[in-house]
Order: sequence, then structure tokens, then C-alpha cells
Amino acid sequence: MLTLADRHTSQIERLTQELELAKDENAVMEMIARHASDGLLIQDIYARIEWSNPAYSRVTGYSAEELRGRKPQELLLPPENAMSAESIAAFKYDIASGILDSVEIVRNVRKNGEYFWNQLSFAVVEYDGSRDPKIIVISRDVTEQIEREESLKRAKEESQFRAEHDVLTGLPNRMKLNSFLSDALREASAESGEVGILHVDLDHFKEVNDMLGHAAGDAVLVHAANVMKTHTRRNDLVSRFGGDEFIIVCPGVSGFPVLERVAKRIITDLRQPIPWDDKNIVLGSSIGIALSNEGSREKEELIKQSDAALYEVKNNGRNDLLSYTNEIGEIVSRRTELSASLSEAIANNQLGIVLQPQFDLSTRTVTGFEALIRWHHPQRGLLAAAEFIDVAGKNGRLVDVDAIARKGALDALCTLRDAGFPHLRMSMNVSAQMLNRPDYVDELKWEVEQRGLNPKNLAIEVLETILIENNDNATTRSISALSEAGFAVELDDFGTGYSGLANLARLKIHGVKIDRALVQDCPQDQTAQVILKAVVNLCKDLDLNVIAEGVEYLEQAEFLRQIGGSVIQGYGVARPMSLENAVRWLRNTNMNTVLTASNYISSSVS
Repeated sequence: MLTLADRHTSQIERLTQELELAKDENAVMEMIARHASDGLLIQDIYARIEWSNPAYSRVTGYSAEELRGRKPQELLLPPENAMSAESIAAFKYDIASGILDSVEIVRNVRKNGEYFWNQLSFAVVEYDGSRDPKIIVISRDVTEQIEREESLKRAKEESQFRAEHDVLTGLPNRMKLNSFLSDALREASAESGEVGILHVDLDHFKEVNDMLGHAAGDAVLVHAANVMKTHTRRNDLVSRFGGDEFIIVCPGVSGFPVLERVAKRIITDLRQPIPWDDKNIVLGSSIGIALSNEGSREKEELIKQSDAALYEVKNNGRNDLLSYTNEIGEIVSRRTELSASLSEAIANNQLGIVLQPQFDLSTRTVTGFEALIRWHHPQRGLLAAAEFIDVAGKNGRLVDVDAIARKGALDALCTLRDAGFPHLRMSMNVSAQMLNRPDYVDELKWEVEQRGLNPKNLAIEVLETILIENNDNATTRSISALSEAGFAVELDDFGTGYSGLANLARLKIHGVKIDRALVQDCPQDQTAQVILKAVVNLCKDLDLNVIAEGVEYLEQAEFLRQIGGSVIQGYGVARPMSLENAVRWLRNTNMNTVLTASNYISSSVS
């Protein structure tokens, strides 16, 4: 049985062991604190440092003595991040309320002035017998991690930017356009607003590339992008849609007039000369405009509408603007329907030619015919070439249409020869695709020889716009080869392009067909008279044959005869007719009465 002394001794031993254990625990804790890789702080409620470990000194550059009694923000916060009195008061309140954020990452500065990212973990500890709690802070230098994350973020952002932007102009590309337009339409729908689109195409851009090189073309694209950005708002999107096409998205617009004003300013500025080396580049632009409404809340539909309006602008002379209407939509639907049925029409022999005579006013004789392609549509009747040639070009059937027209023209020439008119000449149009085929001239020569025809009785009409838009060696070689083979080459629709004189000088052209646009205002308009007379005189000086198209009235014919443009073509002479009717017309018509006062009314309205 233990005595009281024994029990006392045992208690003393136990207390001694506990004290020794406590000493060991303190030593262990102190050792851990001193060798920890993270910085450790103990602060009072006023954020003054009471204790710090060596790791904190290594991170910050300040010794324990320099830190003791100081607030970290006084030493480590850069001037631009200094805490205001309000922030300090809020910090104290958060501590007192127990709502201090447990982890925070701040940008600090070391004693040597070097910036670093500091991850701070906080804990508020209540001490028995202490009125105020203590703040335990763990500090970790996460600079490498943050910089690595920021580098990855920048790389991702740069990759995203490259994926959504055009390298040359820096403009958003089609991907960015699609997402931006979708968002704009969704917001507009929610707010009952409207979104406008300007679909911009640079006129004759291909010629710049072909004649001056791609560096000049790139300079033009960058210039055009800057012009468009100048005339748009901060919340608009100017994007490069592809090639020489741009699409501008204008959210929150209030109707077509606003968009048309912007388009006019862009067209005006893009007409200004662009300096390049020692020369100026001059080009124009065409703009199709569409506006979202109940029928066009989808981005694909809105872009399709702007493209349809742009197509009509380019089809009507370019360098202008046009806003989408339902009528344009009907034209597009009609064109789409024709495109779908064209292949079937070719297979079923629905395409053929009609002939329109060319008449010499001075000799009162027919000099030949032009073969015009027509589509005998089962539902819509006889369709002129203008209604389906573009469709054929877009779906890759233009060469087939050309071949049909060529066969029809050559067969018609044979029929006219056999009917007793061997002197007549046949004119036929050729597309750029056909003209640029390397075997085109050889094929034509072979077909002419097989029929026993003379090349001098065949004239190949080349649109002036073909020469402008296909200014390459293939076109020039084909024209030269045609001339050398004995075929006549004529420049069709002369006067509608802007570089006609240059083409006359550099190519082996035998004649020109003056476009009806230059004829229709004569002789009433004095300016038209002067222009037409100058063109005829120029052609005569260059020893070129002249045929005036679109002659409908006696006065037009008489004026042309007086200035030396005696060969004419148009409704005033005769409308296009079938081969059978052409033979009958040649045999039965008194040529002395063609386009004279005695038969003017009947011939012009027949």
C-alpha cells in the first residue's frame, strides 16, 4: 500500500515527464517551423508580426529582427497596391468577425525590389487567457507557378486569337464572324432590335494581283481593312470573309438608311488612290446590305441575303451598294431553281441558238449574224443568256453551254452556206473558261475544217470584262492563236470596262462591238454623241471593224451612218430568230426598207 509520500513522489515524476514531453513537443514544433519550406508568421490582431520563421525571411529578404513589430503590407506591398485605411479597417473587421478568407494570392515585392507572387493562408487562433486572437499566416512563393499559368494562358489566348483572326489584316476571320453574329442576333432578338450586315467586295482586285503582284494586293487589303474600321463604331465587327470579301456586322442599327450611309462613306474612301511604289492603285468596291428581321434571324440567312444583294450590285456594274429586298430574294430563288435544272436541260437538248442579223447601212446588206444561246425552258419559255449564264458559271457547266453555242453557230453557218448565203459571217461569244483552255483553238479549227468552213467567216466575241478579269498569258495566247488561224476576234460590249483603250493597243483585235449603253442616248444627248463619235473615230484610226449594238430607232441608225459606224445590230433591224426564220427572212426581206422611215414603226415594235 502506497504511502502519501509515495503518491506525491509519483505525481511529481508524472508531472516531470509531462514537462519533459512538453519541452520535446515545443522543440519539435520549433524545429519544424525553422526548417519548413513555407514562410510562417504569427501576427497580432493589428497585423503586426510577432514571430517569423527563416523561410519567410528567405522569401522576403527581411530578417526576423526587421520584421518583428512591422506589418507585412508596410514592407511587401508595392506602391501601386498600397492598402487604404478603409481596406485595413475591413481586414480588422474580418478578423474579429471570423470571416477572413483562408487563402489569398497577392503580388508582393522583396527587399531587393524584385516582384513575386505570394500565396497566403490565414488562420485565427484563440489563446486561453489572451484577450485578442492571434493570426497564423503561411506564406508560399508561387511565382513560378503563376508565371507558368500566365504563360499558358497567354499562349492559349494567342492561339485563340490566331484561330479567329486573319494574319494579314488582323481582322476577325470567318470563325469569329460566325460567333459574333450569332451572339448579336440572339441579343437583338431578346431586345427586339436589329442587326445589319455590309458585305463588301473589292472590284477588280484580281487585276491588282496579276499586274502588280501579291505584295500590292496585300497592301490593298490592309488599306481596305483600315478604311472600313475608320467608318464603323466600336461595337461593330469588321471581318475578312475570304479573299477580297469583307463582312461588317453592325448590332443595334435602326434601319437600312443608317447602313447605306456607312456603305456610301466606305465606297467613297475606297475609290481614293492608294500609293504603291511609284504609282497609284485605283479600285472600287461593291457592297450588299442586309438587315435582320422576322425572316432573317439566323446568321446563315442574313449572310445569304447580303451576298444576294452584293451579287446584284456586281451584276449591274459594280462600285455601288444595294440593300436586300424580297424582289432580290425572288431573283435568287429563281437562279437557284435554274441552277438545279440546268444539267437536265443540257442533257435533254433544251439549249440552242437563235440568230440576230448584223446590217450594213451603207450597202443595205446583211453582213452576218450573231449566234445567241437560249434555253427552251419547259415551264418558263425561252430564256435569254443573261438569265442563266451566271448560273452555268457557278455550277461548272459554262464550258458545256459554250460548246452547245459553238456547235449551233457552226451548223447554222453551214445551213446558210447551203441555202445560198456563203458570204455571211457568224459571230459567237466565248467564255473565259473556254478561251483559257489550252486545246480550245485547236478544237475550233478542227470543227471548222470538218464542216468545210472558212475561218474568215467566223468571228469570236470576247467580253471586255474577260480581258480585265483574266489578264494573263493564257488569254493573250488564245487571242493570238485565233488571229493567226484566220478567225476574227472582236471585243464585245466595248465601253462598259475601264481599260478598253489599253486592251485595243495590246491585243490582236480585229473589231469592236459598241455596247448598247453608248448607243441608247444618241442622238438626243450631246455628250453621248461626242463619246460615240470619238469611239468610232478611234476604231477607224486603228483599222478596226465597228458594229453598234442595241440600235432600235431610225435616228440612231442615221447618226451612226453619218459618223462612219455603218454596221449595226438591234431590234431596229430584226429581233433574234430561229435558223429557219433567218433563212426565210434573208430570202423575203427587201433590205432597202430595213430601218427606213417607211417601215420604221413595224420593224421597231415587231
